[in-house]
Amino acid sequence: MTALATRPPIHSIFGDDSPRARRTDPSVSHEAADTNDVLRPRVWVLETLSRMPLADHELVDQARDEGVRYTPQRLRTARAELVRAGLVAESGIYRLTENNRRAIVWQFSKEGTQ
Repeated sequence: MTALATRPPIHSIFGDDSPRARRTDPSVSHEAADTNDVLRPRVWVLETLSRMPLADHELVDQARDEGVRYTPQRLRTARAELVRAGLVAESGIYRLTENNRRAIVWQFSKEGTQ
């Protein structure tokens, strides 16, 4: 049994955080919020990082390679949300981006599995 299988369902960790628009936003913003799925990218990021530690730019590349259609920003946001929830953590490793800048490599949080 994997560590992911022993965790509570991911939707129970985040509660009701469905996308919302502000009352003052135009109707198209409300329509967009109604069709936005914030859980699925989190699940994809968590499952991916449970298989292999990756930096954010590598997560974007992995999604592209797998044909997953999330924007780079949505993937970074999902990863950050998982960090705040204690499900993902820094690995202590850095990799260079294409611009030769260091990037944190993220991994599934083993501490969060207990």
